[in-house]
Amino acid sequence: MPSITAYFGKFGELRIYSGSNDGSGGKYYFQVAFAGMDFSTVLGRPRPDEIPVMDRGILNTYSHHIQGPDVPIIQPQQLTWTCMIDNTINRVNLRRALSNPDRESPWQVGGVTWSNVNGTTMQINGAGSSVSTPLPYDTQHDRVNISVLWKGDPLDVTETDNMGFNLNEVWFQPGQTRIVEAPDSVKLNVTGWIYGAISAMSAFNQGTDVSR
Repeated sequence: MPSITAYFGKFGELRIYSGSNDGSGGKYYFQVAFAGMDFSTVLGRPRPDEIPVMDRGILNTYSHHIQGPDVPIIQPQQLTWTCMIDNTINRVNLRRALSNPDRESPWQVGGVTWSNVNGTTMQINGAGSSVSTPLPYDTQHDRVNISVLWKGDPLDVTETDNMGFNLNEVWFQPGQTRIVEAPDSVKLNVTGWIYGAISAMSAFNQGTDVSR
């Protein structure tokens, strides 16, 4: 019988990616330290509704479905997690990485200038065509990319069984990120909204860590 290793939060890692190139073929990213191991989100984007069409309310051979509007495709999907605040790395830079809530110009995280990723991914519409993710109307709305990865078998040096997801174009509404005091730490309860593509992955994209 094959050996089975469960995925669990102790071996998880979450990164916030900027839209800025790092000069080495990747993007700058900020690594987030989990606290509650409570990351939660959807595994894919919704599709349009299936609307039933009946024969005067009767189910017969005429009955069929038509496709509803594409609104569900572009509606943002929620993600949440909890992370710790420390006195060096996270105290300032984590909040800045969460979509630049103070509207600093230039937007800097870890001494590096960041940029948003608004409109950089594609969506599949109801007709099956690829369309760019719509840009936000609000000029203060800066999206970032999120990647989360869980390690598989700790004895597998190839790490081919890692599991993760790329969550693109995430907007962190400043009023929905809360600071929470506890006896053992001060934490952030983070809520974000995914506007872009969602895809599975087994390894992080190339990049430069600015959280060290």
